[in-house]
Amino acid sequence: GRRNRKMKKTKHKKSFKITCTLLLLICITIGLYHFLNKDHTSNKSVSKPLNKETKKIVNASFIGDLLYEQPYYDWIGSNYNDKGYYDLVKPYFLNDDLTLANMEVPIGGSELKISGTGYSFNAPNEIGEHVISMGIDAVNLANNHANDAGIEGRNNTINFFKQHNILTTGVYESKDARQHIPTKSINNITFSFLGYTYKTNKLDYQNQDLIGYYRNLDTMKLDNNHKEIIKNEVTQAKLISDIVIVSVHWGNEFTYTINNEQKELANYLNELGVDVIIGHHSHCIQPIEWLEHNNKKTLVVYSLGSFVSADNQVTRANQEFANAYNISMILQMDFIKENNTVSIANINCIPIINYYNHNLENFKLIPVDQYNNDIEKTHNRYSKGLTKDFIINSFNNVIDQQFIVKNK
Repeated sequence: GRRNRKMKKTKHKKSFKITCTLLLLICITIGLYHFLNKDHTSNKSVSKPLNKETKKIVNASFIGDLLYEQPYYDWIGSNYNDKGYYDLVKPYFLNDDLTLANMEVPIGGSELKISGTGYSFNAPNEIGEHVISMGIDAVNLANNHANDAGIEGRNNTINFFKQHNILTTGVYESKDARQHIPTKSINNITFSFLGYTYKTNKLDYQNQDLIGYYRNLDTMKLDNNHKEIIKNEVTQAKLISDIVIVSVHWGNEFTYTINNEQKELANYLNELGVDVIIGHHSHCIQPIEWLEHNNKKTLVVYSLGSFVSADNQVTRANQEFANAYNISMILQMDFIKENNTVSIANINCIPIINYYNHNLENFKLIPVDQYNNDIEKTHNRYSKGLTKDFIINSFNNVIDQQFIVKNK
């Protein structure tokens, strides 16, 4: 009898626990239902701020050729200290989200002969460190000086920047490496970088697949075979990124005029769906324009000029372009991603003067708004016509006013 009573008590306890549990679950369910219904309308009201959060912006800067020549080496000396050369332009690059430059000289290092003369260049690692300290995030290596220090110089350059987490494009260590398009994701916007050049001063027929040539090296023409190579790479880049940026070394030196090959290649890249084309090589600024094909717009910057250079003679050019050799620009723009669509806005080019005094010393990169009368009159080429008026007039004549926002 006692055992039966215990069993009944246990059963009673169990059924009581089950009842309580069921009641608790019912209460939770009812409460959750009211909570969800109550907040249903407020969820709608917060949807707009959530949309605002999906708007992403990347502020980017683009600069031209980094061309390190002997007078600059003579000034900085064998320790290769930068001596404040970049101080006035650094804030632009340290405060933006992305900076792309054209690395015109190999960083072959001191194990290969350092050279800033004879149109055959090689820079020490210290120069590469200056470039990085300036705030550069990616470099194009495809230009006519890419092979100046041979395949060893090319590989040293790639490895140097790789060790410092700087993206390179246009020159590759291997065919396999070329299959992997360089990309960088910033603020939820993914960028792809490609680079091409018309030739290299020292041709490497055996390894030509490792350099982004856009021409046939035998005919020196843009042919269908190279168009196909470019098409494949752009297509691959578009699959993995929001924005495709192509650096191109092209055109004629010392002229503001665009040649037919530049027009043909720019239009072709526009047809392929490239977003931005950044041109180099002319040693002076060249026009900027929008191209449009089937509702696809491409911003084309035909040449940014030589950002870094150090030749006060420029014997290959007349006086106007020997002066223009010392003028370049920082091109800035915003990439805005909203609802999975990326647009380009707030384009502005800032004139930069490569300054050095009468003694070929005190090199400094100076934005035009800081180029005062005292500095202007002590420039090595002031007496030859490199004045602030010449600089501003050059920009106003060459660059469409829609791309010049802040120049005075």
